[in-house]
Amino acid sequence: MTEFEKKILLSKEEYDYLMEHLGYVNPLSPKSIVKQINYYFDTDDLSMNHQNITCRIRLNDGKYTGTMKSHFGNEDKSAETEMEVRDGIQYNAFTDMGLTLQGELTTYRCIILKDEHYKVILDKNEYLDTFDYELEIEYLPEYEKDAQAIYRVILDMLIRHKYFLAYKESYEPKPNAPSKSNRFFERMHNTKSIIKKSSYLSSTSAANSYYYLDPDDYMREYFD
Repeated sequence: MTEFEKKILLSKEEYDYLMEHLGYVNPLSPKSIVKQINYYFDTDDLSMNHQNITCRIRLNDGKYTGTMKSHFGNEDKSAETEMEVRDGIQYNAFTDMGLTLQGELTTYRCIILKDEHYKVILDKNEYLDTFDYELEIEYLPEYEKDAQAIYRVILDMLIRHKYFLAYKESYEPKPNAPSKSNRFFERMHNTKSIIKKSSYLSSTSAANSYYYLDPDDYMREYFD
């Protein structure tokens, strides 16, 4: 299956604004927020991610669904293949391939508009001690013009209310925002790099430290 979607990252203020005006239009009957968890599988050197392939098991409403997703660079489309899940994240097609669980991303999803042609979604994502926010428009390829129109209407809403100024250079719909999995793996890489650098600096500092029992001992080496 080929999935077509437009996506932009939002600040928390932008997300809150759109949720207030589109997610809670009727305070007596707000749109529901659904929690889903993405579990990402890969090799230890993240070879699948380097090939722009996401190996994901999604837990939604108590049901596990396995998907292998190939991303087409900055294009709006990706190819999805359903993968077997026998026992959740323990035994599935990915573990059969020798992949291991790398981590999880939790999404709090609000569908603000939906029909048989397209779906407009606001997502709040939590992963690796951080949050991010995004707008997604999923659509059938023959309805790209409709998706484009919705995209621009929402961007215009944000610009008029001065929430989108930081992203005005991204006003055009391409390039698309990075996928959830790419953002997850990028943060995982950056976090490991920071930890590795911190450990290196700590060990270097310890190796170059001198400890003196007497406060004047540090002077004696100059007079011996």
